[in-house]
Amino acid sequence: MQNLNLYQVERRRRGGPRQTHMLLGLALLAFVCLLHAGWQYWQLRDARQQLLLAEAQAGEQESVLATAKAGFVEPQLDPQLPAEVAARQAENGQLQGLLNYLRVLAEQQNTGFVAPLQALAEHHPQGRLWLTGIHLDQGGTQLRLQGRAQSQQLLPGYLDALGRSPVFSGREFARLDVERGEDGLLDFDLSSRPADQEKADE
Repeated sequence: MQNLNLYQVERRRRGGPRQTHMLLGLALLAFVCLLHAGWQYWQLRDARQQLLLAEAQAGEQESVLATAKAGFVEPQLDPQLPAEVAARQAENGQLQGLLNYLRVLAEQQNTGFVAPLQALAEHHPQGRLWLTGIHLDQGGTQLRLQGRAQSQQLLPGYLDALGRSPVFSGREFARLDVERGEDGLLDFDLSSRPADQEKADE
């Protein structure tokens, strides 16, 4: 028969962490804190360097600005400039007016030459009277006709025909010289200016 000892002394169970585990945890926590402190120190050091660099750049910019302000000379308007501009504008206006006048005068002269020549061609008697010279001056206001005619009776009719033309209406001639040539034809010289003025112009 076997005897069983049912009574056993229960061993006391230890509760809570072991001392080794606590030491490892504290060491790990200290290491993490050390890493965090190092990272914070590095961030602070980098921020200080950036701050110093920014302050140095700001100082340089202020120095450049101060130098520029010291060397800046405010431009001043020449008191004579407005008067000179006004004078140049007046001169330009006068030149423009003269140019317009010359342009109008040239147009009038061109027009004044065409109309008398056209009237002379329309009232020219064919075969009995010839024009050997036509002189137009001052835009057609001064006229001199030189030519030859078969008979003296042709001249009054020719002058009367010219007088009926609107171009020559009211025009007065200063002289009319008529001479018979060796060939029996009449040489005439009709001009709106006296002979002395024509010689002076020549």
